[in-house]
Amino acid sequence: MAMKRCWLVLGAVVLLLGGVGLAVLLVPREPVYQGRPISVWIQELTGPVANFAGAVASPTLPRLLAQTPGPEILPYLRATLHRGNSTVSRLYVRWYPRLPPPLVRRLPAPNPLRDTQLRYRAGLILYYMGPTAAAALPDLRDALRDESPEVRRIAATALGVLGPAARSAAPALLRALQDPMPDVRRAALRALPGVENDPARLVPAIADRLKDADPGVRTDAAEMLKDAGPKAELAVPALIRALEDPDNDVFIFAAQALGRIGPSARAAVPALERALRAPRPYSETTLRWALQQLQPQP
Repeated sequence: MAMKRCWLVLGAVVLLLGGVGLAVLLVPREPVYQGRPISVWIQELTGPVANFAGAVASPTLPRLLAQTPGPEILPYLRATLHRGNSTVSRLYVRWYPRLPPPLVRRLPAPNPLRDTQLRYRAGLILYYMGPTAAAALPDLRDALRDESPEVRRIAATALGVLGPAARSAAPALLRALQDPMPDVRRAALRALPGVENDPARLVPAIADRLKDADPGVRTDAAEMLKDAGPKAELAVPALIRALEDPDNDVFIFAAQALGRIGPSARAAVPALERALRAPRPYSETTLRWALQQLQPQP
């Protein structure tokens, strides 16, 4: 029995090492900038993404982007987006502590946290590449299901700048609006207009976020509907309900959105008048303006 178990363990180790070796061989050859492989550039990136701008607290990213990397780096970035997520990688993490000590000393220790950081940084570079990174669409779409909320967030943000070529990612971004993390929902919400331009699909999805538990998500949704102008007509019922939102920013943006929709939002007149009788700070001018916009033009 002991001998059989030993052979089973040995067989698993051989398969695992063979898989690791094959994975290494299949990784695309890295482009080199200023004498350093792209993997070195990725590892030198530090700092968090700020909101949706993607600003990173490191001089490394601007230096890399100044060299205008193009499609030649996409194969490596796409592979990096999956780093640590393959079956082989997960088996390696699981089996590494069980390997014989002599073998452990010769093999690199798994580092899931580092893998997550590198996936995030690959997504960050793809975000800055914009439409040039369109070939990475399937990988960014997969990254919306990453176990790390930061990777999911940067993947959504990157999809939003790919342009019309990323329209097939709209269903995945719509699903991401249900993500348990508010920052991911906000990133997906902001990304949607970049990949979907049909108001019949876009406006209801945004309006639904006016019911989100997070005030930041609701604020973003209300502001986006305001920016949509008359195209947001389908959101009128949701915007009327948003006039009762406890968050003042949501309330103001909802009133502005109704005003910009114009006479098609006349159903909102009673709600706007009620809000005018119980004014919030700095709201009276906005409410009177919105009511005026809802009057039919002669």
